[in-house]
Amino acid sequence: MEQLDDTELFTRIQADDRYAFSELVNRYSDILFRFIQRRVSCIEDSEDILQEVFVSLWNQRLHITIAYSLYPYLFQTAKYKIIDWTINEQKKIVRAEKLLANFQEESTSPTSEEELLAKELAQLIDTEIEKMPTTMKSAFSLSRKEAMSIKDIASELALSEQTVKNNISLALGWLKLRFK
Repeated sequence: MEQLDDTELFTRIQADDRYAFSELVNRYSDILFRFIQRRVSCIEDSEDILQEVFVSLWNQRLHITIAYSLYPYLFQTAKYKIIDWTINEQKKIVRAEKLLANFQEESTSPTSEEELLAKELAQLIDTEIEKMPTTMKSAFSLSRKEAMSIKDIASELALSEQTVKNNISLALGWLKLRFK
């Protein structure tokens, strides 16, 4: 396909030209991925968000007006997808914390077999925590083992509160993947 400007390319996309859409994806995916990756840090989540940006563009193509360039629209969409992802990650943390609190409240005196299983699980979890990148491991350990607040952890590690939240969320995702 000859080198088309964004408006010509988008006009073809609106006419259901999948080759034009493929050209658009090739044109913008690298720069969008780097933009997303700087904010999300997890490669798999960044790839998912990138895909959501392009799927959203395809699904909304008939309702979008592009005057000059798709660049601002794509980056704005990526920004909102990152915000949605962050909100969902925070909700996962809250649900996990509630589940853990409920589990701790419901637990009664464990049998020796349950104690043994709990110790083995704790050892497996500790092993996985040790494999985490340093910042993620520190944020997660201070949050879960030392019961420090996000604000205190941010101060202790000289990080922003959002970075601490992201690292804790990533650590929970890490453990979730390892113990599926």
